[in-house]
Amino acid sequence: MFDSVKRKLVCYDDNEYYIEISPLTNTIRATLCCKGAIEAYLVGDFNNWEKSENFKLNWGLDTNDGRVKMIKDITFPCGLKKGEYKYGYIIITLDGKEIYVDNLNEEKNDFYFLWEPFEESLEIKSSRDFISTRYPVELIAVKNSFYGNITIEEAVLSLENSLKGVTLENGFLKINEEVAPGTKIIVKAYDSLNDMTAYKEIEVREEGEKGTFVQFLKNDGLYYGENFSWNIWGFGENSSGKEFNLNIKTDLGVGTFVDEEKFIVRKRTWGCNWVNDWNEQTYTFYLGKKDRNLFCIYENNKILTSLKTAIEETTPKIQVALMDHKNTIKAYLSHKPLIGVKYGLYINGIKAKGVSTIVRENEKEVLITNLPSDIDPSDLLEVRASSMFSSCKVIVRDYLNDYYYGGNDLGVRFSEENISLRLWAPTAKKVELLIYEDYKSLRENPLRKYDMNREKENGTHLIKVPRKENEGKYYLYRLYFNDLSKEGKHINKITYAVDPYAVSVGVNGEKGALVDLFSKECVPEGWNKYNKPKLINKEDSIIYEMHIRDFTINENSGVSERLRGKFLGAVEEGTFYINKENGNKVKTGLDHLKELGITHVHLLPVFDFASVNEEISNDENNRNWGYDPKNFNAIEGSYSTDPYTPSRRIIEFREMIKRFHDNGIRVILDMVYNHMYETSNMDNIVPLYYFRSDKLGKYTNGSGCGNEMASEKPMVRKFILDSILHWIKNYHIDGLRFDLMELIDLDTMKEIVKRSEEIDEKILIYGEPWKGGDSPLSNGTYKGSQKGLGFSIFNDDFRNALRGNNDPSNGFINGEQHNKNKAWQVIEGIKGSINSITYKPMESINYLEAHDNYTLWDQIVKSQNHSVEKGHYRDFNEENILDNFYVKEDLLGASILFTSQGIPFIQSGAEILRSKDGDHNSYKSPDSINALNWAEKEKYIDVFNYYKDLISLRKNHSAFRMKKPEDIIENLEVYFYDNNDTSGVIIAHYKNNANEDLWKDIVVIYNGTTIDDYNVISSMPKSSNGFWNIAVKNGGVNQLGIERVSEDEIPKIKSHSMMILYDE
Repeated sequence: MFDSVKRKLVCYDDNEYYIEISPLTNTIRATLCCKGAIEAYLVGDFNNWEKSENFKLNWGLDTNDGRVKMIKDITFPCGLKKGEYKYGYIIITLDGKEIYVDNLNEEKNDFYFLWEPFEESLEIKSSRDFISTRYPVELIAVKNSFYGNITIEEAVLSLENSLKGVTLENGFLKINEEVAPGTKIIVKAYDSLNDMTAYKEIEVREEGEKGTFVQFLKNDGLYYGENFSWNIWGFGENSSGKEFNLNIKTDLGVGTFVDEEKFIVRKRTWGCNWVNDWNEQTYTFYLGKKDRNLFCIYENNKILTSLKTAIEETTPKIQVALMDHKNTIKAYLSHKPLIGVKYGLYINGIKAKGVSTIVRENEKEVLITNLPSDIDPSDLLEVRASSMFSSCKVIVRDYLNDYYYGGNDLGVRFSEENISLRLWAPTAKKVELLIYEDYKSLRENPLRKYDMNREKENGTHLIKVPRKENEGKYYLYRLYFNDLSKEGKHINKITYAVDPYAVSVGVNGEKGALVDLFSKECVPEGWNKYNKPKLINKEDSIIYEMHIRDFTINENSGVSERLRGKFLGAVEEGTFYINKENGNKVKTGLDHLKELGITHVHLLPVFDFASVNEEISNDENNRNWGYDPKNFNAIEGSYSTDPYTPSRRIIEFREMIKRFHDNGIRVILDMVYNHMYETSNMDNIVPLYYFRSDKLGKYTNGSGCGNEMASEKPMVRKFILDSILHWIKNYHIDGLRFDLMELIDLDTMKEIVKRSEEIDEKILIYGEPWKGGDSPLSNGTYKGSQKGLGFSIFNDDFRNALRGNNDPSNGFINGEQHNKNKAWQVIEGIKGSINSITYKPMESINYLEAHDNYTLWDQIVKSQNHSVEKGHYRDFNEENILDNFYVKEDLLGASILFTSQGIPFIQSGAEILRSKDGDHNSYKSPDSINALNWAEKEKYIDVFNYYKDLISLRKNHSAFRMKKPEDIIENLEVYFYDNNDTSGVIIAHYKNNANEDLWKDIVVIYNGTTIDDYNVISSMPKSSNGFWNIAVKNGGVNQLGIERVSEDEIPKIKSHSMMILYDE
């Protein structure tokens, strides 16, 4: 229908003459680009070749190519008769001459067009043009009208040829087994109002299809090309996945049958080889067992089950209109606009005067400028088209940056008599505070409500309510917006939202709770009086990453049953595990951490997250890492002994923090400001502001989780900063770890460091310098961008060099010790990566494993035995455990980690060879996979003791904790045995009492090879007195010296081990 617009170009004497015709709108467009012309008129058969002002071309910008031309749109209200029309131009030159241009070729008149009048018609659309007993066909009658209007008609559908076994009811055609394959069924539609008739032929097919018929719809109809093709990738829990070609043409698009649990539609491009273009991919959709027909619309990112809805979604419309600047609105069209369509801006139903409209047809874009200066963000702004496109509400997006509110009172504040609340919602015309007695109360039935006052200049709504009658109650906001119905009528849209600044919430975070953080119910004894553990230098940190539930949920943790997997369980003292067979006893929980000697615990998310049902929090399958934020400033209830009492999670969390501090351990929180579990709550407050979106207003997915927070926007940045300061001030937090930190802009990260260090100059700030997908953010915090800015990054270069990536592949400690590229990366990591990705060594978080990807043990096993199956990761001889090949590789990794410049980081359980049975993405796996097994500490106590002794060695010897790059350059030399970068042996020489160490010279030898009794004497430096003291050898550590040897009697080093020698 929309391809009826024809464009003709005639080039002559370096001039261009265009004519475009649109029978759908009864309009022609003449365009002239002619040298020396100052005026031009269109003449032809349609106006008796008369020069007329109505046919005079106007100077203007051709928005499709940016050139100035003479252009004129001419509409014929009654249309033109069918036939050929000749035309020409009267051109007025600079010297006033009139030139007729109408026949450039004497034998052929190039200036003509053929006019085929458009006639309105009735058409039957079907979900498919074939049918079987399992797959009925849905039918809809539509009317194709002038100006591209497509309407669904209340036409009567009937069977033209009545057949046994064929029924047509409520728009669905069905057959039974009596109808033979190959039968043609004719369906008739009659529209009595317009006296129109249409027919549709549906063919009966044999029962051969399986699964769900999935259609993919694109407005441009481009599904295949010379170097691309759209198809479907189907997959499931028990399926390796397969491709489905979209090879069945339908009335709306293309389709295929999919017999998998889930699917995505993706664009594949190719050159020499097939590749996936991941920028062109839908969300993942699930297929229900009863689904028979589904529709997936390009850039819509939702599944439709109705043909009627699919037609409505694909009719021409203004897809989105966005106001990002005070003087500009951009609207994007679903289809290329027809000639003659006009556009206007309406404010609260009144057409705005004085605005300018620029239409870029090829880009399907309308630009409206010169906007009125008195626009209020809560106004109903509409872009309306004269025809073809339905109207569209303007979403006020980045223009809201002008409504910045800098106050420190967003959220809830308590005074002696009142509770004050303030919400930033500049596009809401009205906000109500709703008070509830119970967390389960229906949101529509509050106990009481209050109208909030609106401050137009900063977009906030505020109120004070009596403290006495409202404290301890639950609350929501109800917001009112000017909006449009589907029919384009003005309506009041109502949304409900949890306060994004809520510091206390009810069960599952569905409502905020009016709880004073400083009331006695929330403050443990001594909270405001104790001293936090001292940290002299950030380089002194040793980080232990732990998940609250995993740490103590196992009954062999020795933690009280009521506290297992809870905040208080993590800090219960005096817990232990006893091997009943041999009576061996080992410390667990908090006492274990103190024994190990770490300085910081890094807690996986403890803010309120969405993926765990707090009402059944003790179910072993009801657990998650928590990287799905719901309420950033409130505490997760599943880790509390009483999630039903909002104050309990607060006081228990504070009690945990205090007990960690009392035992010399600082606390780091894992923060996930890059995305949220859902966008709905924030969108219910300020639509399309808090998350990054593209030009069509679709959320971008740099997180890989469906959305990404727009940290670069002033009020989002403020929200993140306010949230961070809340945790630091109100919960005495000592560090922050940022998930997918590349999705946070660098300016925000700088401000985070500045504001945090104003409170605690020793606070640790670090994160992942990568993202989970493509993002429009241009100044994200990528690897290396942190140089000299006071925060740290996970050094995955060093990790991959040591143990390989997560394929899993191999590294220096587990099979690629002779790979010179990785060997050089190991040397760089030992030096704190100061020659590559860091400025100071403290910027490098050195790690071998973290909560995601394989544990170090599983990585070592899997990378060297890819066929290993679940249940067999512990298949090894546990006698003389320090001689086990895999164990030696593990301990070599730990040896390098704790003797390298930078900040060491281990996952909980690394010190007891933690395995997750090969599960490298255990975010929601049950306790049987994730829980720490404390019996393994007793079993692998020699491994634990080696880790513990390495930590003690690091803490006692400042040579391994240098602060400045120049200190490393002057006092540390790292080289290969025999200067051979494929030797598999690395030697680090610390000189000159490096970093004021007690030992004058330290030599650390790392043997990554399988060679026992490796003689390294030829590559050893000279000691000051001809002797060396050995502090570490063959899995043993003694800082007072295991033995003293002469330079020519240095013992041969065992395979996969570290030896440390020193000279006092």
